[in-house]
Amino acid sequence: MPGEVHVAILGGTGYGAGEMLRLLTQHAGVRVAGVTTTSQVGERVDRVHPHLRGFYDLRLEAKVPWARLLDAPQAVLVSGLPSGASGAAIESALTVAAEYGAAERLRVIDLSGDLRLRDLRRHREHYPETPSLEALRGQAVYGLAELNREAIAGARVVANPGCLATAAILAAAPLIRLGASGVLAVDTKTGSSGSGRQLKETTHHPTRHADFRAYKALAHQHEPEIAQALSDEAGDRVQLSFVAQSMDAARGIFATVHATLPAETDAARLRAEYERYYADRPFVRVVSGSPALQDVVGSNFCDVGVAARGRQVIVMAALDNLVKGMAGAAIQNMNLMCGLDERTGLWAPSLRPV
Repeated sequence: MPGEVHVAILGGTGYGAGEMLRLLTQHAGVRVAGVTTTSQVGERVDRVHPHLRGFYDLRLEAKVPWARLLDAPQAVLVSGLPSGASGAAIESALTVAAEYGAAERLRVIDLSGDLRLRDLRRHREHYPETPSLEALRGQAVYGLAELNREAIAGARVVANPGCLATAAILAAAPLIRLGASGVLAVDTKTGSSGSGRQLKETTHHPTRHADFRAYKALAHQHEPEIAQALSDEAGDRVQLSFVAQSMDAARGIFATVHATLPAETDAARLRAEYERYYADRPFVRVVSGSPALQDVVGSNFCDVGVAARGRQVIVMAALDNLVKGMAGAAIQNMNLMCGLDERTGLWAPSLRPV
């Protein structure tokens, strides 16, 4: 039985950190050793995240509390820093861990986009503000547990997937196994919390309310991430066409994938193929008809539904961008890295209202 896991979070004031701290209150094997910030040092965690009142007596710190973090059989550092800052902070943290003689015990999970793309050219194209970090990039395992469970379990550094990418990949991956070819059209809709806690014109509620718009069409940074994950099995057999859209909701992602299969099928047979593909992946649920955001919000589940007409198929996926799309996925990865059941601390239903 693995020993207690100590966790520290870099960048503890954002939505992702708040969700991670909420979820960890239900994780019996974890102690939160510290939470850092660059802007609110000394502030109580439950003042920055009021929904955590009564659960934490920690204060935000300027630096990782290494003595507390490493005072356990296993230690995990989760970086909630933005792209451009996260990778460099992780590189520095690994150096410090080595100085403490804890290089082999520390595991790191990066929530940013700094380490997701293996191809350095594509990384520079889509994340031009971030350093190359070639050595660290070579260590990082892409952290989508449904595809990379074994590699994650043995990883020292995991690059958490993007939220839109997670929904798209989970919807599309079985289609690759079924021989889909040509253009794979991916349409994603996302809630405003995916843009982070800092106020922006396009996520400000008076702007977002009763509006609908697309952004970064054919230029979104999650597109090469999706292509990278799918090309591991499909090679150049499919070409991706990706668009993200802003919906009038605070949280949640709904992805729709359009594809053409080499042979005709129907919804029942296609659903059976998806059930086989995800049979031992507990956080993907294959549902009848369309998935619904309310069935997944607040949970680590991704619900997937299918439709088919001849060779034409449509696959729909719904998940919570802050949980399965970020904090929940990080805890799922942490569990695997630390030898725990991946469901630990996450096995709970959505917050669907009665």
